[in-house]
Amino acid sequence: MNILFYGYGNHARRIKKCLDKYIKSSVSYCFINKSKEKINDVDCFNSIEECFLKFKEFKCVFITSPNEYHLEHLKNCLNYNIPYIYVEKPAIGVEEYFKKSKTKTNNLKFLQVGYHYNYSFAINKLKNIIEKNLAGSLLRLDLFFGKGLAFKDDFKNQWRSNHKKAIAETLGCHLLNIALHLIGQDTFLSNNYEIKKSIENSFYDTYHFYGVTKKKVLISISASWGSPLEEFIKAYFSNMIWEYDMKHISETYPRDCFDENGLFIKPNSKIENSFHEGISASISSFMDKVHTNQIYKYEFNNSASTSELLLKG
Repeated sequence: MNILFYGYGNHARRIKKCLDKYIKSSVSYCFINKSKEKINDVDCFNSIEECFLKFKEFKCVFITSPNEYHLEHLKNCLNYNIPYIYVEKPAIGVEEYFKKSKTKTNNLKFLQVGYHYNYSFAINKLKNIIEKNLAGSLLRLDLFFGKGLAFKDDFKNQWRSNHKKAIAETLGCHLLNIALHLIGQDTFLSNNYEIKKSIENSFYDTYHFYGVTKKKVLISISASWGSPLEEFIKAYFSNMIWEYDMKHISETYPRDCFDENGLFIKPNSKIENSFHEGISASISSFMDKVHTNQIYKYEFNNSASTSELLLKG
């Protein structure tokens, strides 16, 4: 099996690490990178044309290049009839391209946009609770992901420090996408966002999004490079409080718990271990389809709606 990568940055390396564990058969990796030198004993080329001169065909491709090149590189892969395509988030313009384009894509068997939290057991368990009303009405959804990346000594030299919306387009888009995945057909009645500039170091390191859906659910999102490490999702239902910290699921219910005087008391919490697998669940889901050689419905993972909310707020 020949596998192509557009880009050989940190995320491509993480995906390759997952593939090394997942694929048991022989595999050849090819990377399109600025340098043609071998990196960690993998072949690197300057263009897709050079890759096909050597490898002739590829079973699948992972597009992990910078955000602004995702759509361009997708079109290149379609032109070369690569049957399985994985596009890293936010995949700006990709879903819209397929909806508007009249280009034939008969050779494309499957496409997946890499919002990997959509493949998390815990998050899909919460989605099932919401969709089936297992805990009553959803009232509020809070998401906070943060770590003090902006306080590292070398942050000023990283690409993340270069523009105001970097925090929104990297970490913030994940949280928006999780929210859209969870609320399903419900849409926003009103929404807004703010990007906070740090007083301590003058970087734009925190993204806030807040909105109310048509079903009157309050959505509160914060993504920050200016806080201690924390990844937390909390959903308030009329008959349960559901929490997830990427290691444990906590379900506190039922609502109607009283003391001997008939006053409300906090219900007991049911704790379940559920360690978040990172990108591995998303990659294995994609590769399962690659191995079958069958045609599947594309998984855009609300990428167009996520991009729209990021751009418009």
